[in-house]
Amino acid sequence: DNYYADLTARNFSPHTCASAIEIARPVNLKKCLRAIDICNGVVRAVTDEEICDAKAIIGKYGLGCEPASAATIAGLRRLRAEGLIGADERVACVLTGHPLKDPNVTVNYHKEKQGEFSNPPVEAPNDIDEIIKLFG
Repeated sequence: DNYYADLTARNFSPHTCASAIEIARPVNLKKCLRAIDICNGVVRAVTDEEICDAKAIIGKYGLGCEPASAATIAGLRRLRAEGLIGADERVACVLTGHPLKDPNVTVNYHKEKQGEFSNPPVEAPNDIDEIIKLFG
């Protein structure tokens, strides 16, 4: 209960592009904190930019997920950069959410924000010959 009291006292109000993890009072917070403690785990916050970069990397390999799931890859990248996870270690990141959840996040990343891994859309006329030309 102290955890929830602290969140309330700080007027905690999360804001992220990953709507599924934008939760001010997680239902299973106590269980989660206990599991982290028992496993000697670590937790890192990741930015929306890191989440969008991770989602773009996932998409590059033909996979899809929602931004909240991409946060697992963003966290992995952060922990690798910090040296907490070695290059020879195996890690499982669970990607569960549908790729079309929060679609504007993906569209904006690739169209407007021009992130590190963005792949800007190419506009084409409604003409099959013109579309074929775009593919070279």
